[in-house]
Amino acid sequence: MKAKSCIRFIGVLILTLLMGAESFAQTYQEKREELLKRQENTRAEINVLEARIKNYQQRVSQAEERFDKSFEQFQSLNNLIALQDDKIKSLQEEQSQIEAEIQLTEKEIELREQELEQLIDNYKQIILYAYKNGRAGNLELLLTSRSINQMLVRSNYLQRFEEQKTKQARLIKKNKQELDQVKDDLQDSYKKNQVVLGEIREEKEELGDQRQQQQETVEKIKQERSTWLEELRKTRQEKENLESTFTNLIAEEEDLREAENERLRRLEEARNIADAARRADEVEKYSRPIVRENFVSDEVLLTYENAFAQAKGSLPWPVNSKTVAKKFGRVRNPLYGTVTEHPGIDIVADAASPVKSVSDGYVFRIQPLPGYGDVVFVKHGSYYTAYGNLSRVDVEVGSILARGQQLGLSGTSQSELGEVIFFLVRQGNENLNPENWLTSK
Repeated sequence: MKAKSCIRFIGVLILTLLMGAESFAQTYQEKREELLKRQENTRAEINVLEARIKNYQQRVSQAEERFDKSFEQFQSLNNLIALQDDKIKSLQEEQSQIEAEIQLTEKEIELREQELEQLIDNYKQIILYAYKNGRAGNLELLLTSRSINQMLVRSNYLQRFEEQKTKQARLIKKNKQELDQVKDDLQDSYKKNQVVLGEIREEKEELGDQRQQQQETVEKIKQERSTWLEELRKTRQEKENLESTFTNLIAEEEDLREAENERLRRLEEARNIADAARRADEVEKYSRPIVRENFVSDEVLLTYENAFAQAKGSLPWPVNSKTVAKKFGRVRNPLYGTVTEHPGIDIVADAASPVKSVSDGYVFRIQPLPGYGDVVFVKHGSYYTAYGNLSRVDVEVGSILARGQQLGLSGTSQSELGEVIFFLVRQGNENLNPENWLTSK
């Protein structure tokens, strides 16, 4: 008996171990497959993000090129104008130096002409004397000497006279050549001056063009800033318009619901009237709905509200993307430092991709709003969601939406906000940060 019991126990133990091993193997395989699936999904999401990144990198580069071009052009023109100013100053300094050279040369020419004129006058007198006396006069002067000594003195004088005449002629020739050289120098100075004046004229013309171009660039940058400030004003106005419109729509919806609930209450009372004729009149009076046909009761709304509240942090994203281009709250422009309040978030999505409801609810209004395009407003009890910048709307006012049900398509490049979906979460009249309600990234 003991042996049989022992064998039965061992058999049960082996069977249990085999089942456990099989269960362990099955659990491992399931977990591994789940991990692999998650890896595939993550990789697919990475690939989608990479594709979007490449697309937006091109757009960012183009936008940066446009702004950088304006700013770089402004700085380059600034530097260019400074350099041209310095060059013109240097050219003007060179011109003043050349003019000083011209004045110096002109004075030198005047002095040399006077010297040459004096030398020529002196030479004329020498020639005139030589012409009047000639060789006969010189010979007579020698022969009439009273002594040999006087003859030698007179002979030496006549020789020096001839030398002086020759020297005077050479000096006149030399001074004339030097004067001609100074005049050539003067002509060179005139030419240099004309060249420099031409350069100054060209530089000033080019500088004028550059200053004009710089002024245009400055005006362009001012216009860009002015445009941005106008956009800022417009954005703030659009945000205020959205806020007030949303508040008014909620108030209108609540008034309609209150009136509809009052009608239903009166209708129920009318059905309990004893007098048949009066009952028929009262039932007919309160039978026509005040609001849309598919009215959602307070009880159903309460289930919507509870489901929404309990799903905080786990609501699905309205599009197949978790990339937030513009966050909720205060947004500061990095270029101008201006601050705007963003009532929701902008989610980057592929153009015209499906937009789905994040929770059960019903569409209580569809309305185009400046800055947000076509907006679908959905009520989830005391909670509300809004889906804006839609390129197509697939629902109508009164549509009952289940969680994950498509309500339209996201924006395209032609949409007001581009290829994004504007998403807003609200409780009563208070805007909430949508990222706190959606599943974490």
